[in-house]
Amino acid sequence: MAPYRVGRAGLPAPAHLRNLFSVSDLSPLRRALALRSWRAALAGLGAVLAVYGLEQLVPAGWPRGAVASVAWLALGMGAILAALRAAQTTPGRERLPWVFVTIAAGAWTIGMLVRSAFVIAEIPTPTPGLDDVAHLSAAALLAFGFIAMLRGQRLAIYALLLDSGAVVLLLLAAIALLLSGAIASEMKQEPLVATIVLLYAVLWSGATGAALSALWGSPMEQPRRAFAILVVGVALNALAFTLSLPVFLWGQFQAGTPLDLLWMLGMLAIGVSAGTWIEDRSAGPRRLFSRDVVELSRLALPAMTAVFAAGLVVVANVSNSSAQLFVDSAVATTMVTLALRAGLALYTNWRLSETERRRAVQFEALYEVGLAAAGERSLDDLVNLVVEQATQLSRTHGAMLALAEPGDGYVIRAVRPNPDLGLRDSVGEPLAGISLAAIETRDIVVAPNYAEHPSSTRPLHATIASAIAVPLIAQGELVGTLAMYSATPRRFSGDTQRLVRLYAAQAAIAIANARLLAETHRLARDDDLTGVLNRRSLMERLDGELAGAARHGDIFAVVLCDVDGLKSVNDTAGHLAGNEVLTKVAHLMRESSRAEDVVARIGGDEFVLLLPRTGLLPAQALVSRIESRLREETYHWAGRDHALPSVSFGIAWFPEDGRTDDALLGVADERMYEDKARSRVRREGASEAD
Repeated sequence: MAPYRVGRAGLPAPAHLRNLFSVSDLSPLRRALALRSWRAALAGLGAVLAVYGLEQLVPAGWPRGAVASVAWLALGMGAILAALRAAQTTPGRERLPWVFVTIAAGAWTIGMLVRSAFVIAEIPTPTPGLDDVAHLSAAALLAFGFIAMLRGQRLAIYALLLDSGAVVLLLLAAIALLLSGAIASEMKQEPLVATIVLLYAVLWSGATGAALSALWGSPMEQPRRAFAILVVGVALNALAFTLSLPVFLWGQFQAGTPLDLLWMLGMLAIGVSAGTWIEDRSAGPRRLFSRDVVELSRLALPAMTAVFAAGLVVVANVSNSSAQLFVDSAVATTMVTLALRAGLALYTNWRLSETERRRAVQFEALYEVGLAAAGERSLDDLVNLVVEQATQLSRTHGAMLALAEPGDGYVIRAVRPNPDLGLRDSVGEPLAGISLAAIETRDIVVAPNYAEHPSSTRPLHATIASAIAVPLIAQGELVGTLAMYSATPRRFSGDTQRLVRLYAAQAAIAIANARLLAETHRLARDDDLTGVLNRRSLMERLDGELAGAARHGDIFAVVLCDVDGLKSVNDTAGHLAGNEVLTKVAHLMRESSRAEDVVARIGGDEFVLLLPRTGLLPAQALVSRIESRLREETYHWAGRDHALPSVSFGIAWFPEDGRTDDALLGVADERMYEDKARSRVRREGASEAD
């Protein structure tokens, strides 16, 4: 598109002119007109202005009443149908406010039709009458609808009541100041009429305050555009009913006054708000005001109330009104109400800060276990982290985690003990209680009253008030269970349960990954058949032992072992029997050696023992002990037990026999073959003797 230019010279237009005439500046208007609710609002506004103009053209009396009744019926039915559709298209408990709005619009329409009927008949409007009942019911229903919008938000409802109370008190004070004489006279002559007049002010101003509180108290993610328009509609009706109080006192209602314009615009806004709600729910919320504007507007009501209260006090004092005592009392009560509102706001902010702090702790727990799932933590470190974070996440006092162990069922692997709960360090013990119930049901188990739960553990009834347990499932496989215990009664809300489920899912994945990583490390480190170290791991340990011994002047021994008759066993009994022989030899070596000693398989039938800080005599004693155990051991084949084949040993010492791994293994290998030769000579001598 060519740039916008002005003047014969074709010079570029100034920036402010380009912005003024830019087509893109009309895009918000185009977007607004693209919405059905805004088009309906503009059409309704035009119709309202046309009706009001027509009222001014027709004669006073029944013609104006007829025009007004048609307009009120059309606007009322439009609001009823729009609110009814909003209720039908809104699921769950969010539907209830629009049900109240629908009924309130119906009551308002009935009241206006009754009132216009008296105007058409040119009969004074009686007070009280059906129109009063309908209009007052409409205000009460709207207030209940706004309370329903905040259902479940206890603090927001308290704020709504305080806001409404402040508005009502000041409006009553203003009415008492302006109409004190008329109301006092009416109270003496017709107290019921005066009471109904005051009820108009109380209920409609209260509904306006409730509407403002509902707008401020609703969550930011909800469609606020509809709430804002609804507030305008209620406020316009409240203003019209309040300004018409003198007319109600003397029963001189007439159609065609500017009050008609306020009533019609108010009901139009209520209908448009319902249509806006439907649009915003189907296409996502469109904010009429930004978050900052909404937050700043919360200050408007207290500020305006305080200014209005100060003005009432000044006017009452200057005019020396007979209602001064009531005005002063109402203003004082309003100030107390505003103080309570400020205290409630401070408490709400504190609650929000506490909620944010708890969420930060919860997100940190999820973040930590997420890092663990992607990291390389050991399984022991991970399970201890999980129970520690679980107590913070659920705000409980202790936790326990059990894992599935092949052949042993579910075994407790980590406990966050708490003396107040009676939880002790029971790692290694079998599983019981609600943790077992979570495994059996494969679902979360909640025990708000732990002692009454059928799966509770009786010895813990006196110390545990509430508990929650969740299975740990990774990729459809049950890997364990996590239980959290509280010393104080807890309900464990739906949000807490969802959070625990999410945490358990991440913890299960982290545990499964840790186990897989541990198994990968084991396969890289250990001999798959015998479970002892493989050659690569042995050489790493031997290099480390060489460096440490050279640095500190220590000694150590290397023992090389060879199973002499393994080939014969494989040829005769098969490789399964040969594998059994190797496994038993490795097992006996591991059992006969110390905890710090290293056993490794470096070849088909060759093993190595690495003995740190071991001299000549202790090494020979260990070899003798192993030989003795091997002579007592058997393997099973062909229905009977057979003696294990003999094992030859060769021992080398650091530093006497060498200072490198090759040198030490070479010396040990030579001595092993010497032992093998001696064993062969002994066997041949024994056979010749036989």
